Amino acid sequence: MTFAQVLNAGIRDDQPSYLQKKIRIANSVALIISFGVAVPFIIISGIHFPPLVLVPIIGVIISLGVVGLNALNKTTSARLIISLLPLMLAAAYNVGLASVGEPPVTGLYMIELGFSITVFLVFDLREKRYLISLVIIVLLIIFSFPYTQHWWEPNVDATIIREGYVGVIAVLTSILYTFGSVFILAQQNFFSENKFAQLLTEAKETNETAKQSEQELKESLKQLEEAQEEEKQRQWVTEGLTQTVSILRENDDLPSMSEKIVSHIIRYINANQGGLFIVDEQDSEKYLRLQACYAYGRKKFKKKTVAIGEGLLGQAYLEKEYSYLTEIPQNYVNITSGLGKATPRALLIMPLIINEEVEGVLELASLQEFKPHEIEFMQTLGESIAATLRNARISTQTKALLEESQQQAEEMQAQEEEMRQNMEEMQATQEQSERLRTELEESENLLKEKLKELEAAQRETEEVRRVEQQRTEEQIKSRKKMMEKAMQKFKEREQELLAQLEAAKK
Repeated sequence: MTFAQVLNAGIRDDQPSYLQKKIRIANSVALIISFGVAVPFIIISGIHFPPLVLVPIIGVIISLGVVGLNALNKTTSARLIISLLPLMLAAAYNVGLASVGEPPVTGLYMIELGFSITVFLVFDLREKRYLISLVIIVLLIIFSFPYTQHWWEPNVDATIIREGYVGVIAVLTSILYTFGSVFILAQQNFFSENKFAQLLTEAKETNETAKQSEQELKESLKQLEEAQEEEKQRQWVTEGLTQTVSILRENDDLPSMSEKIVSHIIRYINANQGGLFIVDEQDSEKYLRLQACYAYGRKKFKKKTVAIGEGLLGQAYLEKEYSYLTEIPQNYVNITSGLGKATPRALLIMPLIINEEVEGVLELASLQEFKPHEIEFMQTLGESIAATLRNARISTQTKALLEESQQQAEEMQAQEEEMRQNMEEMQATQEQSERLRTELEESENLLKEKLKELEAAQRETEEVRRVEQQRTEEQIKSRKKMMEKAMQKFKEREQELLAQLEAAKK
């Protein structure tokens, strides 16, 4: 906020001129008291009178608060406060420095007297009830010193302000405040005199104007007609903007909205042909794409894209400035009808810009030249269309991102379901593997038991075989012995028979 804005805080055009002056004076007095009186006494109090330092601090807060109240249009309260509270604080400071029975401090008393004139600075004579009441209160505050002296007795030594340099500073402060107040009044009188002189000059000029000839009256009538025409044009622009903005708000679909906007603009400005090109992007390269058109010929309509910098449209995108041509390049565009075709007399190429960024380009062709207010209308309208195109583009991108996010979410859900199924299958496989392992262990244990039984059976079979073999061998041995004995007996018998036979032969 600038210094001039601070001084003019709370001033409105609908206020009387005297009240505007008084508010400005109140702000000026508040700044003088805050920085010219209270701040120095904060420093002095901090050095010599610490118990009293709160008084000038409150003075700064109150003075700056007056400016804030004016800014909030509480002008009467602000002027009442600046008329009384600084005087009351100065009186309280004087009471704090003077012991009971002592006279007031001269420098502070002079400051009180200086503050007492504030009421006449910030209130006008037309505000008598405030003036009379405040003057009575001010007099009571100034002359009540002997009766309020015992109210506050902080332990401070006032010698340096009564006899030392601080007293000189206090006197100088009161003088400076008085001079400042007088300067404010002189400045306001100077402004008033200048304004009066200006009004007087204006009055003389008005008298001279009243004596002008009939030619001046005609010129006035002409100016009135021009003003009416300008007002008519402004109404035309306002109505066109309202209708167009209504179309923009009522249509969410970009192709449908673009067709309606182009058609509406063509009819509203009495053009004959037009097209809306929007900025598109492919492989990180921007270009202009024909989004909607009105009465374009087939040849023109076939060219749906325009490179950045190509032709009038691409150049308008780069330069961010509209182009208005009344000499159309040959074969650039033709306006066709059932009776034939004709070259337009005017071509308007308007870039649609918002926040220094081009969102599209609008091309309009007409058999009549465009008027200045129609071009101004298109400039104003271009920002609204650009904002709508940007919102539509952002909405499309957001929708695409949302669909992509949903698709990714569905894919993740499907993957999660597939993973869950795989986990279930793995768990089932693990359970089956565990079951097979248990069965295998049981089969292995059973086989081991069978093997043990088989080994036991083999051992038993071998034992039986061994016993049988031993028994057989014993039987064979026994029979062999028996046969040997029989052979022995047979031989013995044979010998006996041979012996008998030999004996018989003899």
